Amino acid sequence: MPALIAHQLAFQLDTGEWLFNNLNMSLNDKLTGLVGRNGVGKSVLLSLLLGKLVPTTGGVSCQGIIRHYSQQPSELLEGTQTVADFLGVSDKLAAIKAVEQGQCDAHYFDIIADDWEIATRTQQLLAELGLPASPEALCRDLSGGQLALLQLHKLFGSQADILLLDEPSNHLDARGRQWLIGQLQQFAGKVLVVSHDRALLRHVAGIYHLTSLGLQYYQGNYDAFYSQHTLKESALDRQITQLKSEQKKIERQQQVSKEKAQQRKAQGVRLRKSGSQPKILLDAMKNKAEQSQSAAAINQQNQLKRNQQKLSDLQQQQEAIKPRHLHLAEFGQHKKSTVLRLEGFVLPHGTKEPINLTLAQSERCYLFGVNGCGKSTLLKAIHHQAKMPAGLSSSRALPSGLMTVNVETEYLDQYFSLLSPDSTMLECLMSYCDGMSQSDARTLLAGIGFRRDSVYRQVAFLSGGEKMKLAILMVSHLPEQPLLLLDEPDNHLDIDAKQQLAQALNQYRGAFILVSHDRDFAQAISFDRTLALCLNQTN
Repeated sequence: MPALIAHQLAFQLDTGEWLFNNLNMSLNDKLTGLVGRNGVGKSVLLSLLLGKLVPTTGGVSCQGIIRHYSQQPSELLEGTQTVADFLGVSDKLAAIKAVEQGQCDAHYFDIIADDWEIATRTQQLLAELGLPASPEALCRDLSGGQLALLQLHKLFGSQADILLLDEPSNHLDARGRQWLIGQLQQFAGKVLVVSHDRALLRHVAGIYHLTSLGLQYYQGNYDAFYSQHTLKESALDRQITQLKSEQKKIERQQQVSKEKAQQRKAQGVRLRKSGSQPKILLDAMKNKAEQSQSAAAINQQNQLKRNQQKLSDLQQQQEAIKPRHLHLAEFGQHKKSTVLRLEGFVLPHGTKEPINLTLAQSERCYLFGVNGCGKSTLLKAIHHQAKMPAGLSSSRALPSGLMTVNVETEYLDQYFSLLSPDSTMLECLMSYCDGMSQSDARTLLAGIGFRRDSVYRQVAFLSGGEKMKLAILMVSHLPEQPLLLLDEPDNHLDIDAKQQLAQALNQYRGAFILVSHDRDFAQAISFDRTLALCLNQTN
């Protein structure tokens, strides 16, 4: 039986900071979730479980073959590999094609063996995954969702006993997510899935929650986890409130005791001056009072220290789980001027249906459709038009239709292309947002969890979610208030961060077009326009 166990796992960063300590976990369920705030160390934990990193202390034991799906951009985006190459069927397909063309070389028959149905099966697979019909299509030309499906298909078809999946539903449309859930349910081994996809997490049997304080297991799916976690947060709030109340009560008692002691001391002074009481009696009374006061003061001080330690521990727990704040720029009201107009616009790739859309300043558009329908292509086309030498407020009449862009645009893609890996977070934000003060930049970064010297962290070492938060801050705080083109900005974000982004976008007064496959996230945003793209043609 496959098994994966981590015992007393700890990992220390090169900076000397401990990322986590004494983690214990085992995959007892067929499908287990792993959740946690962006940057808390989920991907590092996966690397430790895979043996790609060595723990500072503790160890990992594994029985069975283990395979991994990474959230990082695939190397396939840079190469010339075809879909057939990736699936390992290109030689057989080429041999069958040669035989069909009349070539009878025995070499081709050796390659084919008895697998004469390989072309049919490949076509069926491509249709099932929603990929281009031609197996000769380049992997780098696939959409993010199509590429993810291709990689996941190969992973599920491997001989693995244990799968570690790092945010596998990122980029997948509704159909792709249903396919993924079906594959997870059919997989015979065990799966640990790192995800912020609430719909996917509703299918797990248990969830590990990683925080800066450690790893805790919750039995049940996401809804059960959320319920238990909410109760824990409420109990934590009550405990903190109660301890603060007790602290104030003890401090008041200390003040009352101090005032009474001063009154008794003043009374003793008066009695000594009056000479109405023997000195020996007054000295005895004074000693007794001082001893009593000293004992009471020590007890109160000890209680105060114990409460303060408890309060500090509870506040540390609260800090580890409380939501952070993603602040988008605040702009004044604008006239309802048109920022974008599409009239009969036809994309070079994806849907062939003419697109019509008019978007005014401060309006929000939800752009959706299946993987490969051309959502990213449309956003790139709008961004490219805004950067044309003719400048803004220019229209372009083409055989593909008319596009007019009247404002600057900022395109936030799925791969953080606008970030400089060698720069620090502070450098990235301040250099991109010309004129932003260091104080303002630090305030914004503090909102997403980076305070003091942590703003000097190099971008290359940030998690996917941390990179996305930084990129969102950058594009949303430009002085010219551009039209934001947000291509799945919720990818990589933890669940709390998704909720914060939805809230921030609802309050944002600039115009934006948003692409997302996360139904929970999209439903939390109020849109003025919706634009659905349909993949109505085999490509």
